[in-house]
Amino acid sequence: MKIRTTAAAALLLGGGTAFAASEVKLSGFVDLNLEYLKNSGTNGSLKRISSGGLNNSRFNISGQEDLGGANKAYFTIEPMFSADTGTLNSQFRQSFVGMRGDWGDVTLGRQFTPSFWVAGYADPNWASSYSMVNSMEFFYASYRVDNAVQYKTPSFGGVTGRLMYSFGKEDATKDGRFISAAVEYRNGPLFLGFASEKAYTRDVFNKTAIHDSRDNYLSAVYRIGGIEPTFIFHTYDGYYAYPPYVGFTSKGWDAQLGVRWAIDSRNRVHASFVHREDDNNKDIGTANGLTLGYTYGLSKRTDLYLLASHVKNKKDVKLAYPVTWTASPSAGQSPTGIAFGIRHAF
Repeated sequence: MKIRTTAAAALLLGGGTAFAASEVKLSGFVDLNLEYLKNSGTNGSLKRISSGGLNNSRFNISGQEDLGGANKAYFTIEPMFSADTGTLNSQFRQSFVGMRGDWGDVTLGRQFTPSFWVAGYADPNWASSYSMVNSMEFFYASYRVDNAVQYKTPSFGGVTGRLMYSFGKEDATKDGRFISAAVEYRNGPLFLGFASEKAYTRDVFNKTAIHDSRDNYLSAVYRIGGIEPTFIFHTYDGYYAYPPYVGFTSKGWDAQLGVRWAIDSRNRVHASFVHREDDNNKDIGTANGLTLGYTYGLSKRTDLYLLASHVKNKKDVKLAYPVTWTASPSAGQSPTGIAFGIRHAF
């Protein structure tokens, strides 16, 4: 769905200034599934209708204006909602404004981090609800931040850079401050990416203390016809929190091996395996996670899908890795999830 406004010939009353051509688009997804979860909480198992298996159910309101000289101004606003209840989420998925031209691209606001673009491209699930990259590798690490400015360079010989700085809570402390740099290389079927990020987080249990963390991501994708093997290697070290409930310090690494296969124009399958090796095995632990998925395209806009995931948490630690972020397993549980759903893009 697209709403377009053009005022190239319009003049201000009493003046001679012409407006440049502009457009605004409304798009989004409605995604619902029948879901079964085992070992995901105190009740052990759960059957439900859930919103957002492949994509968050959301609106995407975006627009751009031609400023002349190959320059454009643009914006994106993405309100999310729970399609099973019709409830709007309190926080937008993204909300930013920017400018782009031959000199690069600058955006300001709530937006994806450079690591999301580096690791997300190598995630066969593209950070969906059942993504092991989302549930295990980005476990309490940031892939969206607020109050951020980001610069993306032009491409030079297939190489593109990203720089991001987030001002955090804007309360004269470092709480929420985020610094990131990434480089991507694209050449035909090959993609390589590296991102390094540092974040500052207030201690959940000691409000006067602010800690830092460091995350590094290396990813690779290679296309062979309709098949794309994928790889991600991630290291983490520092303090991670989900205020006001969770805060912990840990160090370790994880790796993902995956594949996505476009069998034909309608049938697509993907698989992703993640091993996480934690040095402390105290608050979080060592674990293996596997997800499998099949998507059937009914049309250009409507897909049916089947997702199945399992995480084997090897240690009885406080925080067990989930198969989906919408349900948290209890300590010592190894969760399994199955979802059959429909996604419609508009």
